Amino acid sequence: MACELHRGALGGSRLKTILIVDRDLGFVFWLGQILDENGYVAVPAKGVTDAAEIVVTLRLPVDLLIAPPDEHGLNELVEKLRLASPYLQVVALASEEDQAWAMPPPGAVWKRKPQHRDEAARSEWLNLIRDLDGNCLTSVAHG
Repeated sequence: MACELHRGALGGSRLKTILIVDRDLGFVFWLGQILDENGYVAVPAKGVTDAAEIVVTLRLPVDLLIAPPDEHGLNELVEKLRLASPYLQVVALASEEDQAWAMPPPGAVWKRKPQHRDEAARSEWLNLIRDLDGNCLTSVAHG
């Protein structure tokens, strides 16, 4: 299988390690809780520097990175993560401000940050993650 998932210690269940990078820690923990509740391992970070330190310190293989494309050092982080996890997928996290000038890493999926953290937003994010997990996609059209 081209897109291998990490196996959990209990019963070999499929778990995916997801690194969530954003300065808005409320969003990071909101999304992290949703992912944790659904069998994923969510790792929060408030910036690329923190994310890089967490990955190195914990020797953490990352399957999916969610981060804003304008985050300084993001492309370099993606390159380093792909050395350890060649099938790394990336979700470029867009805010309400138009970030058309920001260049996400190649193959990144664009996803807008929710205006409201409600059940609809929860379902939308979870469906995106499940699509990426189930299909091992590197590029899909989600708004």
